[in-house]
Amino acid sequence: MKTTISTTLILAALLAGPVAAADRKELAQLQRDIALLQDEMRSSIKGQNDRLIAMESMLKTMLDQLAATNRAVTVLDGNLKSRVEGSVVKPVAGLNSRMDSMQEDYRYVRETVGELSSKLTKLSTQVSELNDAIRTMQAPPAPPSADPLGGSSSGPPQGVTAELLFQDAMRDKSAGNSDLALRQFADFLNWYGSTDQAPEAQYYVGEIFYNKRDFENALKSFDSVLERYPKNAKTDDARFMKGRTLVQLGQRNDGATEFRALVKTSPKSELGRRAQSELKALGLSAAPAKPRRR
Repeated sequence: MKTTISTTLILAALLAGPVAAADRKELAQLQRDIALLQDEMRSSIKGQNDRLIAMESMLKTMLDQLAATNRAVTVLDGNLKSRVEGSVVKPVAGLNSRMDSMQEDYRYVRETVGELSSKLTKLSTQVSELNDAIRTMQAPPAPPSADPLGGSSSGPPQGVTAELLFQDAMRDKSAGNSDLALRQFADFLNWYGSTDQAPEAQYYVGEIFYNKRDFENALKSFDSVLERYPKNAKTDDARFMKGRTLVQLGQRNDGATEFRALVKTSPKSELGRRAQSELKALGLSAAPAKPRRR
């Protein structure tokens, strides 16, 4: 680059020959300018070289620092993994083992509580039966009669209220003591047949007979609900169960008549829908049968 600039300047000086010959001072000045320019160029190139060297040195320093940082990160990562394994992974593993043990203990406690609950239920039933036996011993029933319910015709014993007797009968019915419940409902009807709960007692008597497959007495009980207590909370229930009882007795058309009556009086009720299902199961329509033409 230096040679090119110098050659260019010399050629320029030769082309200006006549002028240079006329004025040597200007030529000398030109030579001095060229020399100064060359010095400036050498100085500029040297400065650039120095800056490149400095940048190379700085880059090398940065690379060394980066390598040192990577080594430090690697060491830190190893230390961190070691600490995590020591302070987190092992304790968590121990905690999981403890949780498993606690779950096993909880399962055992739950099973034990279930067994105790079952024993308490049996004990409660036995206490109830014992109370009934004591009450029966305190008030011996009257001699058996032709009444299928087996109820007592004498007055209620002292301390036996309608509410208490009805509750005892319902409890024994729920516990499966159907014979005892039947006798208690019979006593209730004999002693408290004009109370508000009498229709319910009569209905449950029919239900017990139905579940015992004594359909004749069940039919009588449901008829008693409809005839003696025509408007009560158990009217629809008694009509529905009367229909089912008639079907069980082989009186299919009479049962369908009860179902249709229930659909007519309570079409949107739950029992009305069940009556429709019973008719459908019998292959019959909910509409009343049309009279035959003569």
